[in-house]
Amino acid sequence: MKRIRYLLESFILTKLKLTFLSQLTFCSLAISGASPSFAGTFNFAGGEHGVDVITHPPGYRGAGANLTVTLGISPSSIHAEEMVIPIQNIISTWNNSLPTINNTVKEGSNVPADHFDFESVVLHEVGHCLGLGHPNLASESGLDAENRNFTQSTKGVDNQFNLDRGPDGISGSGDDLRGDDINLHWFRKHNNNPFNIATTVDVTTYSRELSDLPPGNTFAINADRKVAALFGLQNTEAIMQQGARPGEAQRTLAADDVATLRLAMNGLDRLAGTADDYSLKLEFVGFTDTADIVFMFDDNRTSFSMSEIMAEQITPAHFVITQGRTYFNSNNPWFFNNIPSPSPPLHSTPVPTIFVNNATDSITLSQNDHLTLTVSLNPGAYGGNQVDQWIQAITPMGTFWLNNKLEFIPSDQPLRVYEGELFAMDHIPIASIAANTLPVGTYNLTYAVDDNLDGIANGTFSSSVIITITP
Repeated sequence: MKRIRYLLESFILTKLKLTFLSQLTFCSLAISGASPSFAGTFNFAGGEHGVDVITHPPGYRGAGANLTVTLGISPSSIHAEEMVIPIQNIISTWNNSLPTINNTVKEGSNVPADHFDFESVVLHEVGHCLGLGHPNLASESGLDAENRNFTQSTKGVDNQFNLDRGPDGISGSGDDLRGDDINLHWFRKHNNNPFNIATTVDVTTYSRELSDLPPGNTFAINADRKVAALFGLQNTEAIMQQGARPGEAQRTLAADDVATLRLAMNGLDRLAGTADDYSLKLEFVGFTDTADIVFMFDDNRTSFSMSEIMAEQITPAHFVITQGRTYFNSNNPWFFNNIPSPSPPLHSTPVPTIFVNNATDSITLSQNDHLTLTVSLNPGAYGGNQVDQWIQAITPMGTFWLNNKLEFIPSDQPLRVYEGELFAMDHIPIASIAANTLPVGTYNLTYAVDDNLDGIANGTFSSSVIITITP
């Protein structure tokens, strides 16, 4: 049985320039003369194993199962105690698998400006140990930093990457011209948008074939932060996108991360709801060298971070991880988050929340104060559903609605702030103004999410806050 080991290196952004500390190294075991293959959206996709490979977490054998993947910390490692909370946090993140936006946090992060967030890096590396690869070409491509954010692919018959950013000038977007490069990234057929997720994720809704792209698209889009800005999303990037930056926390998953894992969980037939589907649970088992995934600091193995992965090929197009080992170099300035992240409640229905200066019920402000409005949303089981969202303000000047340009417009008829797929949000700002620009009086604000997309303000799920402005 074939067994292959991958060494997946991360890169870091220095204060002055993008510097790749280590190049991807490939080794093969028990395959005489075998040529290595690049990691794509799934590890082992491309090269001798074909472009349609899907890789599964430890324990999967091709039949439906409830998989438990164990994570441990090597007892002999330095920083062993400091690793505990970050690893427990990322276990919760992967287990809940909520697709989020605004998941790259620099301002307001508790990470010192010159340190790298250990929790963010571990979240990425565990993705590799579950079978996920880089959505972008990354360092394993051998390309320079400017070209590594093109979508993951093989070189095609001309044996070179064809890299044209297209009219928008952004690498990894839908108008890239890639010649005969063969796409490795699984994209959503409906809209080629990696920042939202279909209700059902399988081969009926996702594809690797460019012939399934929607009209006007020439290549699969990857979830890079610059591409997110083209969709009107700020500070959003897939956790599996290669790269760690000092002073930045990236501790939640993006839609692309969740969709890719869900695609693998459909099993060998790649169809949701069939007998070979599996569920996945990560479990922390303490200080041990025998867990499925083990973490340790070893300065001889990497100059930053590296995942060493053993895998078995169970069918021509399916691999299963058998062992993951993730190493870190202690000479880098690491920040170990010591704040346990609360597990988000597993709601069956969406839970919208509107905040005024972080208050969620009622608040009194003087005209000397500043007023900040933010909204959060846990999509529950409705994640990916098509819905309407509304934000209404009943004020001393009449009724206002927030439109899709984040402008409060006076109207007797409801105006939608958003129509489309439901995804998780965490304290997204919608307004920030001085209270003295508003008349004294009472303001009642409601954030409502409907259970369908019909243009009718039903307000199926809602949250309200009352603001009283005094002289």
